[in-house]
Amino acid sequence: MPLCPPLGATVPASPHGTVVCLPTLADVEGYERREAATWSRITAGYPRFVRNALVEQAATQAARALGRAGSLFPLASRRAAERILAWTGVQGASIDAVGDWTLVSFPEGDRSEPFAKFVQHTGALISSRQAEAHLAGRATDAARAAADLASIRLTLAPYLAPARAEDLVVTLAGMNAVAAAIAAVDAVQRPRGRRTWIQLGWLYVDSTRLFEKAAGTRHVFVPDVADLAAVERLLAQGDVAGVFTEIPNNPQLETTDVAALRRLCDRHGAKLVLDPSSVGLASVDVLPSADIVCSSLTKYAAGRGDVMAGVLAVHPDRPDAAELLREAQAFADAPHGTDAAELAAQVLRMAEITARLSAQAAELSRRLAAHPSVRRVRTALTTATAAHYRALQRPGAGAGALITLELNADLRTTYDRLRVVKGPSFGLEFTLASPFLWLAHFNEVTTPEGRESIRRAGLDPDLLRVSVGLEPIEEIWAAFEAALKK
Repeated sequence: MPLCPPLGATVPASPHGTVVCLPTLADVEGYERREAATWSRITAGYPRFVRNALVEQAATQAARALGRAGSLFPLASRRAAERILAWTGVQGASIDAVGDWTLVSFPEGDRSEPFAKFVQHTGALISSRQAEAHLAGRATDAARAAADLASIRLTLAPYLAPARAEDLVVTLAGMNAVAAAIAAVDAVQRPRGRRTWIQLGWLYVDSTRLFEKAAGTRHVFVPDVADLAAVERLLAQGDVAGVFTEIPNNPQLETTDVAALRRLCDRHGAKLVLDPSSVGLASVDVLPSADIVCSSLTKYAAGRGDVMAGVLAVHPDRPDAAELLREAQAFADAPHGTDAAELAAQVLRMAEITARLSAQAAELSRRLAAHPSVRRVRTALTTATAAHYRALQRPGAGAGALITLELNADLRTTYDRLRVVKGPSFGLEFTLASPFLWLAHFNEVTTPEGRESIRRAGLDPDLLRVSVGLEPIEEIWAAFEAALKK
């Protein structure tokens, strides 16, 4: 594999690779603006954002056989289809069972994009492996799939204690776990008149969008994870359903005082949902402090970069635990059997991969911190909230693969020169660089008002997020030295 693959290449070089390469900032701009010259080179990518060619083929083939046309959405289940149709108000849609998945179709129109966005936010699209199996006429081996899911749960259980292995909810994407957690809390709290969610700190974009778009919910953003006084004032109003924060958040890599936040939530009857995706389950022990933990398994657990999955765990000793678990199970969709089989093999190496990635990232961050073209290096253990991260850190664990760089150098020049894989995702076996806010918040970084809003949230619009891989450290360092050279 070239050190910096060309535009549109998929890493790994597999029909199921989850990383699409965007080697220049102009490619990122073309990707975000949906320019034909860029998208003509892209056939796959991060699956919630880029529909894999196999998924597109399966949808088109099924639509032709059923006589359907218009907007086509191959979804994992009928319940996901009905839920998203209700959220978006689409009328006159067809819902057809196609083997072990569901095709939603309706005329092209102004509801197509909102529907597509909710599919993205909730991770409900079928996977490329499921599409591949359908196209090949291969039926799912239900017994094998159940055994693989049980194996995944057993492997993950030590990292999600005190939940029992059999109660872990393995989902087809990390965002499916996030959406299930939010839905479970809403189901428990809304009958009590609790309809406010507190977003503590910057969150991954799709998590934020779920709160922003939820009907009948008030969403309050507290930008500073250390501002628990603001959280307490909101909680005291008595209508807060839950508080959602990442451990640490991405890309600031800051961690709230979880013990203090837990006490506040208990005092005021709010549920606490924690997401440790940015450092992985093997780095931090978070369920003892939470009502619900939801985490991506696409990162760290599936380190090769060719499986999408997530997991949700409910603390069994917290109030309403049984109901929260039932509601989460009712919402979530499990991975297809072929994805479960692949994940069951890869997750066995999660602890080892996480530890090695953390060590690599610590060394690269140490070197970058001394470089004159780097203004600031963030890791979970170098920000002002490092003590809060250490309180959750597992013995001997590090701070995950992520580094956030604020540059003295020009972002465009640095990014274009950098000879590593460049695209979305993190926590994989290979090094990845991303102009994170240009991908996640493109509309904001391309306007003066948006850039100022980002700065007010404590972020540099032109930050560079790096997920350090397992290549020889001298090779990684040489790539950054060359890119940062004045």
